[in-house]
Amino acid sequence: MSRRSKKLKPTSVLPMCATVGFFIGTGLGALMGEFLLVMLISVVVGSAVGFAIDKKNGITYGRSPKGPH
Repeated sequence: MSRRSKKLKPTSVLPMCATVGFFIGTGLGALMGEFLLVMLISVVVGSAVGFAIDKKNGITYGRSPKGPH
């Protein structure tokens, strides 16, 4: 067995943050009586936080920039 560390690719956290926003929005929406509005706002905020974390970690969405070959 080799003891060298393997290079791991960065993993996106956006789906996890959107899911957490969904569940928090579901709970808060049920308590506040505005289910759909609070759930939608929570999912949007969770997605924005996940996108910001992914951007900080260098994860790109869409095409990667082409370098000179």
